[in-house]
Amino acid sequence: MKRNLLIMAIFAMVTFAGLSVKAQDSVFSYAYQGTTLYYIIDSNLQARVVSPHYPETFHYADSTESSSWYGYAQPQGDVVVPDTVVFNGTGYPVTAVEAFAFFRCDSLTSVTLPVSVTYLEHDAFTQCSLETISMPGVTFMGEGCFYYAPSLTSVDIPAGVTSVPEWGFDHCSSLQSVTFHNGLIAIGYCAFQGCPNLTSITFPVSLNTLGGYCFSRCTALESVALPNNVTSIEKSAFANCYNLQSVSLPDGLTTLGYGAFYSCSNLQSIDIPGSVNTIEDWCFSQCSSLTNVTLHEGTQTIGLCSFRECTSLTTINYPSSLTVIDTGAFQYDSLLAIPLILPEGLTTLGLLAYGDCSSIVTAYLPGSIGEIPGETFYGCTSLATVTIGDGITAIGEQAFNHCPNIDTIFMGCSVPPTVGPSSDSTFYTYNSILVVPCGSYDAYFTSQLADYFSGIIEDCGVGIPEVDLPEVTIRVANSRIEVEGAEGEKVRVFDITGRIVRNESLSAGVYLVQIGNRPAQKVVVHPNL
Repeated sequence: MKRNLLIMAIFAMVTFAGLSVKAQDSVFSYAYQGTTLYYIIDSNLQARVVSPHYPETFHYADSTESSSWYGYAQPQGDVVVPDTVVFNGTGYPVTAVEAFAFFRCDSLTSVTLPVSVTYLEHDAFTQCSLETISMPGVTFMGEGCFYYAPSLTSVDIPAGVTSVPEWGFDHCSSLQSVTFHNGLIAIGYCAFQGCPNLTSITFPVSLNTLGGYCFSRCTALESVALPNNVTSIEKSAFANCYNLQSVSLPDGLTTLGYGAFYSCSNLQSIDIPGSVNTIEDWCFSQCSSLTNVTLHEGTQTIGLCSFRECTSLTTINYPSSLTVIDTGAFQYDSLLAIPLILPEGLTTLGLLAYGDCSSIVTAYLPGSIGEIPGETFYGCTSLATVTIGDGITAIGEQAFNHCPNIDTIFMGCSVPPTVGPSSDSTFYTYNSILVVPCGSYDAYFTSQLADYFSGIIEDCGVGIPEVDLPEVTIRVANSRIEVEGAEGEKVRVFDITGRIVRNESLSAGVYLVQIGNRPAQKVVVHPNL
C-alpha cells in the first residue's frame, strides 16, 4: 500500500526572534553514552532528533540504495537518547524524534527515549532493526513510525497516546505482544497489519474505533474481545486472521465494515448485536469453520456476499427487522439446512442469495420482496418444497434452476407471477406440483407457469395422501394428522417454520411429524383433489 510510493520528507526552514537561522536549521551532532546522534533546535528552543541529512532528504522505502544515514556511522546496539543536549554552550530539552531519524538503522537493538520526548514524526523508525523501544512520555505517534521494523518483539503504547497511527506497526513480523492503556480511542488504518506473531490483544475500555486493515493478516491471533465502547470495526480490520477462533462484539457496535472478518477460516460462531444496522459486503465471507450466526432485532441489511462460502454454516436466525439480503449473501453455504423462513417485511433478496446451498430442503419467501430474482436458489439440489407468499409478481431467470428435487411449490398469489426473461430456465424440473389459491386454477393454467409443472392443484380444503413409514401409517382424518402403528409414542406436528402447531383444522402446506424420538418425517399436505 503506502510503502510502494515514493516517501519524500521536506523540512521547512523557520526563522524566529532570538535564534539565528544558522543555529535553528543547522544539524549538529551530540554524543551521549557512547552514541552520536544528530539534532536541530526548533522555534520553541527545543531539540529534535533528526537524520544527519536534514533538512531535505528523499527516501525510497523499498530501495536498497538510499538511507537517512548514507555516508554517516549508524547508531548501533542499545541507544539512549538524552533528555537535554548542549548546543553553543546552551542546554535544550529533547522533545521529538523527526521523520526518518532512524530510517534503516540496521544495527540497533534498543532505543530508550526520555520522558521529555512527546512527539514521534512519521517514519521515525521505519525499517529499523530495533527489538525494543521505551518511549514513556510520547503522546503523539506519526504515520508509519515503526513500519516494517522486523525485529521488534513487544511494544508498550504510552498512556498519553490517543490514537495508534496508520501503518504504525505495519509488517512488524516479530511483534508478539502489545500493551495498550486506558485513554486510547482509535487504532488506525493498517496499524498492525501483517504481524504474524501477534498472539493476543487486551484492549482498553476507552477504545472506540478499529481502523481498516488494522489487524489484517495477524495470523497467530486466536481470540478478540472488544470493550463496550467500541462502535466501529472498519474495512477488513481482521481479514485473513486465519487462526482467529472466537470474537466477542460489544452491544453498542454500529459499524461492521466491508470484509471485517473476511477469510477468518477458524472462526466458529458469531453473535452480532442489533445495534449493527448493516452487515457490510463480504464481512464474513470464507469463514469456512463458522457454524452458527446469531442476529438480533435491529439489524436490517445482510450485505453482498457477507456470508459467502461459509461452508460449515448450519444455523442462522432472521430477525423481523431484516429488510435486505443482498446478492450472494449465503452462496455456497453447503451445510445450511434449517428451514429457510425469511421474515415478512423483507424487501430485497439478491441474485444468488442462496445459490448452491445444497442442503436447504424447505423455503418460505414472503410476498414483501415483490420479486424472486434470478438464480436465487440456483443449484439448491436438496430443495423440495417452496412456499411463495402473496405479493410476488415476478420470478427471475434460473431462480430455481438446478433444483432437481423440488416436488411442490405452494403459491400464495392469486395472480400468477411472470417468469423470465427466459422462462424455460427458471425451473430445472417439470415434475413438481404447483399448489395455487382457491379459485385461481384457470389463471395459472393459462399462464407461463403451466408448462413447468406436472399438475396444478387449488388449495380449497384439507387432504393428505397416505404416507407409509416402517410399521407406521400417517393419514388425515377430520382435518388432523393421525398416526397408526405408534401406540404409546408422543406425536408432535410442526409447521414449516419449526413451530409446534395444533393438530386440527390443518391447511395445505408442509409439516414435520415427529413420532417419539424418531427423526421427523416431512409430510406434504395437499388440498382435496
